[in-house]
Amino acid sequence: MKRGKSFVVNVPPELDTTAVEALVHKLNVLIRASMIYSLRLDFNSALKVIVELARELVAFEKAVFYLLDEDDKSFYPGLIHGFADKLPPAMHKGNIFLEWTVENSLPVRVEEPDSPEMERLLKEIGCRSLISIPIMVGSDLQGIVQLFSSKPYNFPDETVRLLWILVLQLEGIFHKLTKPVHHTVEERDPFTVLPMRARFEMELEKEFARCRRNNRAFSIFFIEIDNGGVRDQLLSLGMGLILREVAEHILPMVRKIDTFSRFSDTTLALLLPETDLHEATLLANRLRHRLSSVPISTRGAEPELKFTVSVGVSAFPQCMTISELISEAQNNLKNAQTHGGNRVVSPFSASHHPDLKPVSLDLQELLDSLGSFFDMENLLSNLVEFFSRMSGADRVSIMIADESGEKLVFKHGVGFQGFEAEVQKSVLAIEDSICGQALSKRQPLMVDNVDLFMPKRARKGLRYSSPSFLSIPLIFDNDAFGVVNFSNRRDRGTFTQMDLQNLLPHVTAMSKLLAEGKRFVGIQKEFLHETADILLNIAESKSPYLRGHAERVSEASYRVSRKLKMNEADAMRIAKAARFHDLGRIAIDESILGRKGSLNSGESSLVRQHPLWSARILENFPKLDLDIQAVKTHHERYDGHGYPDGLMGEEIPIGGRILAVADAFDAMTHERPFRSAMSVESALDTLMEKSGTQFDKRIVKAFKETIQ
Repeated sequence: MKRGKSFVVNVPPELDTTAVEALVHKLNVLIRASMIYSLRLDFNSALKVIVELARELVAFEKAVFYLLDEDDKSFYPGLIHGFADKLPPAMHKGNIFLEWTVENSLPVRVEEPDSPEMERLLKEIGCRSLISIPIMVGSDLQGIVQLFSSKPYNFPDETVRLLWILVLQLEGIFHKLTKPVHHTVEERDPFTVLPMRARFEMELEKEFARCRRNNRAFSIFFIEIDNGGVRDQLLSLGMGLILREVAEHILPMVRKIDTFSRFSDTTLALLLPETDLHEATLLANRLRHRLSSVPISTRGAEPELKFTVSVGVSAFPQCMTISELISEAQNNLKNAQTHGGNRVVSPFSASHHPDLKPVSLDLQELLDSLGSFFDMENLLSNLVEFFSRMSGADRVSIMIADESGEKLVFKHGVGFQGFEAEVQKSVLAIEDSICGQALSKRQPLMVDNVDLFMPKRARKGLRYSSPSFLSIPLIFDNDAFGVVNFSNRRDRGTFTQMDLQNLLPHVTAMSKLLAEGKRFVGIQKEFLHETADILLNIAESKSPYLRGHAERVSEASYRVSRKLKMNEADAMRIAKAARFHDLGRIAIDESILGRKGSLNSGESSLVRQHPLWSARILENFPKLDLDIQAVKTHHERYDGHGYPDGLMGEEIPIGGRILAVADAFDAMTHERPFRSAMSVESALDTLMEKSGTQFDKRIVKAFKETIQ
């Protein structure tokens, strides 16, 4: 039966590029094969992974991996898949299809039996069609993959083409698996061009040893595109293509000291040296917000499809081993996805109070949805980074006119390394600055040499690698409200009219975006106030005796704050905090809050956590601009016997000390389920008695003066 040539497949291992979009899911399978490079698998496990990848390209029932025996130069079955007991005799030490493959060094296919002899052979194997593909390492044949199907014509040309591409990509892997493996840390994922898992694990081990030796902190992220409908659409496009786009949006946030890698077929990993758990959690949320506003541009994506990602965070020294770090981050990632995705899960929120139980799932979902609202800071950050890339300027800043219209206030910028804190406080008089002139004249101002143009202007220690400077006013609806400034050209040259013409249309669009963003911030702030009020109403409905309590404590706190000579802004922040100081009661069962009898130790401990819950909820309302520390500490005592942290004296923020007095007085003068109301005089006497122990003497004195 010497007919091998007639079964050789005349299909080159090249894709028809016009059909790529229809094949991207299968192409992704080919890319995933490269992940075996970074997985520390034993040889047999790696072969099983390869078989499973092939199964995603075509349905088949049986498979055999033949490997070269270096001693006698024959092939033996290294992996058998789908054969119930053992291989048929015709397949030991090779078979006729293997011989044809070796002879031609090309794929061999049988579409159906075409003779009695072939019928007997395929019946013995238990199939009707098969494909046999060589694995070449250089010019040497090192193995053969054979797939068998019970259906005839199961391996059409396009499937053979894909399987051959798969095997061609596996040649290097096969070479590494058949020889002692020394992982090369600089191997990169072919789609994202990021280092692979081996590099991440090596850097993680080094950072762990360094931080344990020097008592320093570091953190890691695991990042995945969310499950659900979006994930399904992404899979149809090929996860490799999508992860590449996600990685491109994350890269501007990655420092030189960080390690950013592709950890698995769906997961990106980020190692953050010198970053503690709190900082990492903030950065993870910034990353999530950044990606949630980015449309997917990959060909084939639906027009309005947006990225959402979940992030699992862990950190040293909270996790004391490498395996614990990885496990914690993976579990947090899974938890984020389980609860709907588009969120960050980090142990930070419970790190200082491990007994703090989460609020109800419904409430947490509401808070997480609020966290995805429009963020002006995020918009400004994206804009300056965009203009930095577009203009070729290393330094870009956005400044907005203050309410007086006489000064420009720094809002956001890039390229100010080394003096960020000073620049962030920058306030420039419009008449004394280059950008102020651009704003007042409502015209772009392009300067070849900033020192010659305004030699006496304040430099604030800034160094310029290029003296050229460009400032373009932000104008919308005939209102000139700010400027965007460009300096430090990367080529050290000067800005030109061509640069200005390229930038102007985008600055015009930016002006509208910022103006509308400012308007939306106001709408959002109003909405958040209304939402917080709704939550407060829910909390008060659990304790009807608290109706009006928040408003009264708020008014009293404001009066005391002003009596203590606080400015209007600080007094209002404390008054707002007082309004929502009992919001955490929403997480406590009504039967506990309304009980007339005494509480057991567990129930009492639960009630004592409500300041923490209140603070946690309010952290999701940053636009409310209130004193969260006052909320958190309003049950601390001046003698240190309060809760939740047992703070003493001046350790307690002044807002917390004010709320403590106002809250206690209102509670004493109004009826509760477990006692009657006191008179105003009796309540004031009680405050005076406990002055210096439970309460701050100075605040009790001021409070008394405000109601007499």
